Amino acid sequence: MPRYFLHIDELDTDPEGTELPDLEAARREAMLAAREMVAEWILHGIEDVPTRIIVTDAEETVLGIVYMRDVLPRALREKADL
Repeated sequence: MPRYFLHIDELDTDPEGTELPDLEAARREAMLAAREMVAEWILHGIEDVPTRIIVTDAEETVLGIVYMRDVLPRALREKADL
């Protein structure tokens, strides 16, 4: 099974990685991690937060990026009409 690395904002933040069946599973794992982190930051009022999770392979080839804003509910991602 391939090993994927989920780096928070910068490369080298996930030195061990995780064995997952495919890239889609790695992306789902990154989305779940992003949701959990955003929920914790909101709960604790943390303002200075990372903006993305970078999915790489063992050679640090970037395979995908999950932006934290993309896990917010749609109404919060869209601009409010004033």
